[in-house]
Amino acid sequence: MNRTSHIRLMATYNEWMNAKIYEAARSLSDEELSVDRKAFFGSILGTLNHLVAGDTVWLKRFAKHPANYLALEPIQQLPALKSLDQLLFSNIRELSAHRVWLDQKIVEWSRSIAE
Repeated sequence: MNRTSHIRLMATYNEWMNAKIYEAARSLSDEELSVDRKAFFGSILGTLNHLVAGDTVWLKRFAKHPANYLALEPIQQLPALKSLDQLLFSNIRELSAHRVWLDQKIVEWSRSIAE
């Protein structure tokens, strides 16, 4: 498997696993998602927000690549993040919708990469 095929595979795997994680998270109440679990980012919601923040930071970096990936143009329009523990979305519904959008952008970008 070449590098670009591997990147595409990892992007679709990421999308699939995030869908499973968010399906499980949506089965919890807002209170359960927000309880401080004494994890690095506090709650389950905080951890899921952190993952979105981390992906956004990396995608913004990739968007500046000289290859000028058009698939990442929408990512450039996102506001700059203040920190990786920033609570971007306060409920699972909005966070989940953004995660789906972000994963679609990752998959689109992975398909645009050339060796």
